[in-house]
Amino acid sequence: MIFLVKDAKQLGRAAQLVRKTQGLDQISAASLSSNGTTFLSDFENGKPTVELGRVLRVLDSLGITVTIDVPIEKDSLSDAQRQRLSQIIDGIDL
Repeated sequence: MIFLVKDAKQLGRAAQLVRKTQGLDQISAASLSSNGTTFLSDFENGKPTVELGRVLRVLDSLGITVTIDVPIEKDSLSDAQRQRLSQIIDGIDL
């Protein structure tokens, strides 16, 4: 299922729903993502200042993928910008 995420609380609640449908308690899910239960609780309850890298680990451990829609057309980029975009997409030289 794909939907637009509008805020931290919505993302946290979606992750919580997925966790529960997978039969995981917070202790197990936190451990799977190398996080603590306090962090997981904060995230699931929509705390807006949770660390992005840790959130991405939680989402990954639950099988949730994150996609962004970049508002630029590839055709409008210079060769150097296209190369840089490719590096970013491939996770190279970040």
